[in-house]
Amino acid sequence: MKKIDWLIVFLILVASFILLKDLFKAGLYTSHDGVHQVVRFFYFDQALADGQFPPRWAQGLINGFGYPLFIFSYHLPWFIAEVIRFLGFSIIDSVKYTFLAGFIFSGLTMYFLQRDLFGRLAAVAGTALYLLAPYRFSNIFVRASIGDATAFIFAPLVFWSLVKLKEKVGWKWEVLGSLSVAGLILSHAMVAALFLSIFGLYFLFSLPTVKNKISYMKFCAFIVLGGFGLSAYYFIPSIIERGNTRFQELMNQIFVGNYFAGINDLIYSKWGYGVFHSKEGAMSIQLGLIQWLVVLLTIIYLLKILIFDKKISAEKKKLVREGIILVILFIFVIFMMLPVSLPVWKMVSNAVFIDFPWRYLAVSVFLASLCTGLLIKILGKGKIILAIIFIISAIYLNRNHLRINETLPWDLSFILKLEKTTNTYDEYTPKWVKNEYIAENKPRVEFSGGRAGIEILKNKSNLLEFSVAAPEIRFIIRGGKYLWMEKKKE
Repeated sequence: MKKIDWLIVFLILVASFILLKDLFKAGLYTSHDGVHQVVRFFYFDQALADGQFPPRWAQGLINGFGYPLFIFSYHLPWFIAEVIRFLGFSIIDSVKYTFLAGFIFSGLTMYFLQRDLFGRLAAVAGTALYLLAPYRFSNIFVRASIGDATAFIFAPLVFWSLVKLKEKVGWKWEVLGSLSVAGLILSHAMVAALFLSIFGLYFLFSLPTVKNKISYMKFCAFIVLGGFGLSAYYFIPSIIERGNTRFQELMNQIFVGNYFAGINDLIYSKWGYGVFHSKEGAMSIQLGLIQWLVVLLTIIYLLKILIFDKKISAEKKKLVREGIILVILFIFVIFMMLPVSLPVWKMVSNAVFIDFPWRYLAVSVFLASLCTGLLIKILGKGKIILAIIFIISAIYLNRNHLRINETLPWDLSFILKLEKTTNTYDEYTPKWVKNEYIAENKPRVEFSGGRAGIEILKNKSNLLEFSVAAPEIRFIIRGGKYLWMEKKKE
């Protein structure tokens, strides 16, 4: 890298710390999932300490009976948090700083992608609009959705690999693509499905322009298979074992058709900290006014070139083709967030479950960022001024989105008492578990009759050892029995 690149990397770091400065306030803050995330990381950290690798079982949940949380919940954000935890930070701070790490690394990956495709100036503007989007701050300060926030790191890397493999064959792009697909899946499977659907369409739209189509198809298949293979330890059990839980019966009746956005809300919606569709103070699901403006200007400029420019250079033709594909994908993404797309969702819901269609906001932010870089690249005069206007406008329009709502005076022990499963509907509870059986927190081992002395020797998430001194051995071992768990009485 040149000195200017190191300077830009430094500026991304500084800007990230300034924009997310509220994460450095003491304690946890009010949010939709913040408490969930702290409890999840606590039990993930505990599972690793107990020797579970990869973690599957959270013993302390469901009143101490245990819950198969990590069979289904994402892993990569917690591995990142473990690195921060290793540096000496608390559980709560490790979760908060994982948001910061995701923000920083997503800025870096987008910068290097756009620098390669469009040049430094375009990359700076495009990265600014990738970071300075309302949904990015909503994910962190309102929703506290750590999986969504982490997924932003890997989308630019997958796209970069797809673009480079159109031009030339290189094993490093295949490896990078595979690792990045795995990173997407391990960050958040639903968000990964949305990004991969768009990357699949990009592949199909790009294929006619690729010279060596067979090789390109082979290498893209390698990326997908490699990514799925690297993440198979997680997603295969999550798919196979989901049928043993209450997930399907709960989610199907709750989500289908209930969480679409209105086009007005996507253009502008008032900033709030409540849940989606709350009567007062609902979260904003706006894409961002400057992002909308960039896409509109991209469409106008592409039409201007196609209609009025008689001579177009080969490089500009290539950029125009890319721009047309990006605009088509953007329109499709917006369509998929609107109620009119309900028939499509009903068709795919059996294969892929997506709880909120407006999760496609992540993809729309990504595409708007790419449109920014492409527009700056393709412009002639005035590109520097336009880039500055875009960046300053993005900062100004997000000035009220850069803070938490309130801090919470809760310590970790209190937070742990608040959670039953860390899922709103307890949807990963095994089908055969009776609610009355798990209603109260009881000792993990208890003598069922008479007098006895019970000494717990080892009490871990994946191991229970104890000794019993009694004239007659009759005792109860409590746990949320699961498929691969075995209870022994000796």
